[in-house]
Amino acid sequence: MIDGGPSDLRERAASTYVVWPLAVLDVARSRPDATDWSRVHVRQAFVFGIVGTLAYLVLLALPLLVVIAFPGIDTPLAVVWLYGLGLVADLVGAVVLLSLALNYRARCRRGELFTIPLVTPIADRLFRFRS
Repeated sequence: MIDGGPSDLRERAASTYVVWPLAVLDVARSRPDATDWSRVHVRQAFVFGIVGTLAYLVLLALPLLVVIAFPGIDTPLAVVWLYGLGLVADLVGAVVLLSLALNYRARCRRGELFTIPLVTPIADRLFRFRS
């Protein structure tokens, strides 16, 4: 566990995992009282939000992409079943993304410094750390 500085900075950094547009604001204008710890979390939450949003949009479009890719699916019953399965997948994806975001928020509030697979390497490349 690493101390993230004042509790308001920890809370602000933790909130960006759940409401990632807040991370956009913090990335755009760096707070003068921000610590390196809080900057790492805000940047990581920013990339997590973008990757999660893009992945969820692909999941939402998956039934349409299947119908376009396989023109043999032309009966109304097959299309309804496909979109029904797509709706279930959308709900599961939303629960998974929300649970991940809440888990990362809780870890951040405890003052942990952690990496997120696939997200942290992208964040490291996008935001070269400047002391």
